[in-house]
Amino acid sequence: LLYRVVSKVASNSGFAVFVTHLCVSDLLMGVYLATIGVADRLYLGTYLWQDTTWKASTACQVAGFLSLLSSEVSAFLICLITLDRFLVLRFPFSQLHFHPRSAHVACAVLWCVGLSLATVPLLPATQHWHYYSQTGICIPLPITRKAFGGQRYSFSIIIVLNFVLFLLIAVGQLVIYWSIRTNSMSSADTSRKSKDLTIARRLLTVAMSDFLCWFPIGVLGLMASKGVAVPGEVSV
Repeated sequence: LLYRVVSKVASNSGFAVFVTHLCVSDLLMGVYLATIGVADRLYLGTYLWQDTTWKASTACQVAGFLSLLSSEVSAFLICLITLDRFLVLRFPFSQLHFHPRSAHVACAVLWCVGLSLATVPLLPATQHWHYYSQTGICIPLPITRKAFGGQRYSFSIIIVLNFVLFLLIAVGQLVIYWSIRTNSMSSADTSRKSKDLTIARRLLTVAMSDFLCWFPIGVLGLMASKGVAVPGEVSV
């Protein structure tokens, strides 16, 4: 993030704007993980007696908020990056591309959506959920048959929404890969072929990393929703 901000690398493209916002989103996840790590050291050996105190603390609420915000905004941004690459590679001479201004506007909308999703559990009408106080990691993953406040909300966001986003990303990446491969095969420029295929492999890596992150959680969530017992060790 610092490298991109200080050097203003490729700041004249929508793609660079999306990646910079993705860096910010990932930084928030880093803050969340650091908070959980500090709590782990702070309560080492005494957590059994501090469990309720920690989960009800402001630090846990903020950590859970940052985790949900970061994960959803990141998924949305990867979708936007996929769309941006698709437009650039499939319609290289079209004006229908993301420019810095339109990219910033799109990112602002995504941040507003992400903030809304993460704020819903904190509203007066949903405070009885105690949403971010369900678990020691401050985010209730719907991968258990045990009912909890806000379970349907958690399932719809963490399982359903992320699954839909992954499908969009996967389809987009496959279309991009096929488009690049077709164009490369018809091109006599060997260096262009190599460059295009390298870009395609990188984009597929993005899709695969997203898949490896969310697919296990999605499967466990669907199993739990159908009444299948998920052992505690698997949840951890």
